[in-house]
Amino acid sequence: MKHRKFISSAIAAMMLFSAIPSTSYAILESDIEVQEKTGQPFSSYWYPNELLKWNPQTDKDAKFNVGTVPLQERTDGEKLKNSQSEDAKVISLAIANKTTSSTPSQGKDKFDGYNFSYWQYIDTLVSWGGSGGEGLILSPSADLIDSAHINGVPVLGTVFFPPLEYGGRYEWMEEFLQKSKDGTFPMADKLVEVAKYYNFDGWFINQETGDRETIKPELAKLMKEFLAYLQKIKSDNMEIIWYDSMIDDGRVFWQNRLNDYNKDFLGTNKKTLSDGMFLNFWWTNEKYGAVDPENTQNRIPYTVTGKELKESAKLAKRMKRSPYDLYAGVDVQADGYNTKIKWDYLFPEGQDANTSLGLYCPSWTYDSSKDFDEFLAKENKFWVNESGDPREKGEDDWKGISNYIVEKSPVTSLPFVTNFSMGNGKFFNVNGKQVSDDEWNHRGMMDVMPTYRWVIDNKKNNLSADVDYTDSFYGGNSIALRGKLENGGKSTIKLYASEVDLTSNTEISLKYKSTNDKAKLKLELVINGKKKTVNLDTKQTGNWSESKASLGKFAGEELEEISLVIEGRSRSTKYKLNLGELSITDGNKGNDVSKISNLKVEDFKVIDNYYGNVRLTWDKGSNDVSHYEIYIEDSKGNKELIGATPTNAFYVSNIERELTLDTQSTFIVKPVSKLNQTNLQHEAKVNVKWPKLETPKANFEISSQIVAPGESITLSDKSLAKDNVKWKIEGLHKNEELSGEKITVKFDKPGVYSVTQIVSNPAGETINKKDDFIVVSNQAKGGLSNLALNKEAKANAQVNDGEAAKFAFDGKLSSKWCAFGEKGNWIEVDLGKEMTIKELRMSHAQAGGEARNLNTSEYTVEVSKDSKTWTQLKDIKGNTDAVSKDDLNYELARYVRVKINKSEQGSGGATRIYEIEVLGLDANKVTVIDNKQSLYKLNETIQKIEEEYKNLGIKDESFESILRKAKEVIDKVEVEKEEILKVESDLKTSFENLKNPKVVNEKVEIVKEN
Repeated sequence: MKHRKFISSAIAAMMLFSAIPSTSYAILESDIEVQEKTGQPFSSYWYPNELLKWNPQTDKDAKFNVGTVPLQERTDGEKLKNSQSEDAKVISLAIANKTTSSTPSQGKDKFDGYNFSYWQYIDTLVSWGGSGGEGLILSPSADLIDSAHINGVPVLGTVFFPPLEYGGRYEWMEEFLQKSKDGTFPMADKLVEVAKYYNFDGWFINQETGDRETIKPELAKLMKEFLAYLQKIKSDNMEIIWYDSMIDDGRVFWQNRLNDYNKDFLGTNKKTLSDGMFLNFWWTNEKYGAVDPENTQNRIPYTVTGKELKESAKLAKRMKRSPYDLYAGVDVQADGYNTKIKWDYLFPEGQDANTSLGLYCPSWTYDSSKDFDEFLAKENKFWVNESGDPREKGEDDWKGISNYIVEKSPVTSLPFVTNFSMGNGKFFNVNGKQVSDDEWNHRGMMDVMPTYRWVIDNKKNNLSADVDYTDSFYGGNSIALRGKLENGGKSTIKLYASEVDLTSNTEISLKYKSTNDKAKLKLELVINGKKKTVNLDTKQTGNWSESKASLGKFAGEELEEISLVIEGRSRSTKYKLNLGELSITDGNKGNDVSKISNLKVEDFKVIDNYYGNVRLTWDKGSNDVSHYEIYIEDSKGNKELIGATPTNAFYVSNIERELTLDTQSTFIVKPVSKLNQTNLQHEAKVNVKWPKLETPKANFEISSQIVAPGESITLSDKSLAKDNVKWKIEGLHKNEELSGEKITVKFDKPGVYSVTQIVSNPAGETINKKDDFIVVSNQAKGGLSNLALNKEAKANAQVNDGEAAKFAFDGKLSSKWCAFGEKGNWIEVDLGKEMTIKELRMSHAQAGGEARNLNTSEYTVEVSKDSKTWTQLKDIKGNTDAVSKDDLNYELARYVRVKINKSEQGSGGATRIYEIEVLGLDANKVTVIDNKQSLYKLNETIQKIEEEYKNLGIKDESFESILRKAKEVIDKVEVEKEEILKVESDLKTSFENLKNPKVVNEKVEIVKEN
C-alpha cells in the first residue's frame, strides 16, 4: 500500500532492501538451514513461479500448515448503541506474524505474541505480509487459521506486488498472470488449491508494482481476466479482496474511492471480479494534493469533505453492488488510536454507514507495546473504549470500533464450551491442575471470548473484568472479575450473544473460583426475546467450583443471550471471581471421539546429543475432537504436557534426553472431546530412540568478566547432557574449588583469574578451561560502559538521512543504519580518544523486528589509533544471531570500524544495523592485565629467594624490609609496572649481596651471639 506515514520495519525494510533470489525456492536458504538443524516447520510463502511448482505431497511442511477448525457460523449480538451499524463490515489487515519468512507453522514456546481476541468486531482477517526479499504470496499460519475459524471469522492470505521503489518487478506480475492456451490461469488454480488445502478463505490481492506514468494496459487487461477466472473457479465462500491501486490503463494510481478508473476491478453483480475493494486512505485526511490521472503534472490542493465515500457508495449501488463491499481504508500502523479520523464521513450520525471499514495494521497495539499487559490495555481501548465520548473530555476522538459496529458471536450450535483461553500462557492447567510450567503460544488453542468486552451493569457494585494469566481451569488463563461486593448488591455481566436451539437435554455449566463463598451466582438468559433468571446448583470440585442448571424446560426455544449475575450476601468486601469454563451442552453430544490412529514420528532431529525435536503426525478421527494434548513420558512413567493443538500434526522442540547410555522417549497423543473430556482408551503412543550418550558439551555464562574488588560474579552452567558440575577458580590471590550449576564467587583482591569447568555424565567427563578469564580491577567500578554511545560516526553509504550512520550509535532499537549492497559497506565510530575496548555488540535486523534472514552474515572488526593504520581483530563468518557479541580482548583503540562482507543470510540485499555498542573502559590500559606476567614473575622470585633465605640461617633487617615491600606490591597488584620491575631487581640485588660468604659468616656469628 502506498503513501503511509510509516511502514513497519518488519515489512517495509524487507520490501525495500531484500535480496531477490536468482533461483526460485519455496523457502529461503536461511530457513532451509534452520530446518536441516532443527526440523522446524515454517508457514508457507512463495514467489509466483515457486507456487506454480508447489505440491503439498512433496512439501514436507504442508501438513503442519493446515488449519483444521471449520469456519463457525455467527449471529449478531444486541445493538447496544444507536451509532452501531448492523450492515457495515470490518476487514483487518494485521501483521499477525512479524515476518514473511521464518514464521513457525503453529505457535512457539514463548508467551508473547499477537493474540488477537476482539474477533466480534471484524468480519475478515487478512494475514498481512509478503516482501520482495522473501516471497510475494503468503498463506496464514495454521494457528491463525484455526483461531479465526473458532471465532467465525474468515482469514485470507496475501498476494503482494511491491512498489518499484520497494523492489517490485514487472516480471513477477507477468509470471503471476500467465495464461494458458485454453484461457485458464494456472496461478489462479494454485491460489484456489492452496486455500482449499490449508483450509483458509481466500486472498487479498495488493498490486502496487508500477507508477503514475508507465502505462501497462496489457497487464491491467490480464489482471481483470485473471480475477474473472478466479471468481469462476473458486467456491462461493472463498473471498477475493482487491486493493485500490492499479487503474484501467495499468498504472498504479491510488484513487481513495470507487470511481471510473478502478471500478472494473470490482465488477458488477453480474460480472464480479472481486468480492470487495479496500479503498486507499486519503479520504481521512483534511487536505492532500489530488492528482488527476488525465494530467499527472497538475497537482490540485484538495480538501476532503466526506462526499468521497458517499459517491463511492452511490456508484457501487449503480453497479448493483452493495456499498458494504467497499472498505474505507484507515491506516493505524503509525499511531493506532491516536490517528485522526473523520469518522462521521464513514459513519454519518443518524444515517446508515456509507461503506464498510478497512483497518490497516491494527496490530499496532502489539507492535507499539513494551509488554503483553500494555498490548491488552491498548487492544481494549482500540476496539472497545467504554469511557464515553472522549471529545467531551478534550481527549482524542477515538471512540473504539465497538462504537460503530454491532458485535457478532459464533455461539450458534451445541455443544459450546469455552475456557476463555487467549491461546497462550506461562503454564498449562488441565481441569485445574498444572501439567506444564513452560511458556507457550498457540493461537489455535484460543477459545471464544465474551461477546461483550466488558459490559457490566453496576448498580451498587464496582466490578471490573480482565484476562488473568495467574490461574486457569484449562489452558493458560481465566477471566477475573474484581472489585467491591456489597451486601444486597447485584452486578450483571453480559457474556455472550447466541443463537442456540435448546433441547430437553440442554444443560449450562460454569466453573469458577470465588474469594467469597457466600456470594450468589445466577444466570440471566434471553430466551425467545424474554429475560429468564436461572438459579445454579453449586458443588466444590477441588479448588474450582462448578455451578450448573438444566435448560430442558425451554426445549424448542432459542437462547439469544447469556449474562452472569453476582449477588452480594455479606458485608462489603473486596471480591474476586475467576471464570474458568462456561459450557452449554446437549446431553452427551460432542463427547464421542475415536482412538488416535497412525501416530508416527515424521522426523527426529537430535541437537548436541541432548535436545530432541520431533515432528508428529496422526490421522484425524472423529469430528467431535476439539483438540489434542501431547505428552512426553520418561522411563519412570512420569508424564509432562508438551503441547496442545487442534490439528493432527505437531512439532515438539527442545526435549531433554534422560542421561542414560541408552535412552528412548515416549510421546502420547490424547484426543480431547468438544466437552473437554479425555479417555485413556483413545490415546496413542509412539517411541523414539536416542543415539548413544556422549560426554557433555561444556559451556557456561558469566555475569561479568570484569568487576571491582569486593564484588562478586556468578557463573552459570550452560552445558548440555551433564549431571555434575565442578569449578576451579585460580589466580595469584585465589585458588578455590566449588560445585553446582550456579556459583557466586567474591574477589577481594585485584588480579586476573582463570576458570576451569568440569562437567560429567555417565559417558565421561569434559574439562572446559578459560585462562585469564576474569579481571578484577579498581578501574572496573560501575562495569563496562558503551564508549560509542552518541559518538561521531560515518559510513560509506546510507539509504536516506533517516537511516544514517549516527543512528547505529544512538542507543535505540527503533532506529538503524541502512545501506544498499550485498557487501562492501562499512561504518566507523570515533570514541574521541584512545580507550580500552572489551566487546563489540551489534543488533542486527532481527533485533529491530525484521526477518532473521536479514541479519548480517559476515563482517570484520577493525580498530585504529589514528584512523589511518587499521588492525583487524575479528573476521566473522556465518553469523545468524540477532545480537552478535565479539570479544575484543581489552584492545586499546580510538576508532572502531565494521566492514560488511555479506549483508544477509542469502545473497544480495542491504546492511541493517540497529545498534552498535563498543563496551569497554575509559582508560588507556587495564593495569591488572598489564601487570599480570610481571607480578607472577615477582611472586616466583619472592618464593624462591625466601626459601633460600631460610636455608641461610641468617637475619638481615635491610633485606627483610625489601622483601616486605615486594610482598606489598604483590598484595596491592595495581601499581605501575616499573615499580614491580624495580622491587624485583632490588630484591635480587639485596639477596645476591647477602649471599656473599663473608657477609653470611658475619651474620651467622651475630645470630649465634644473640
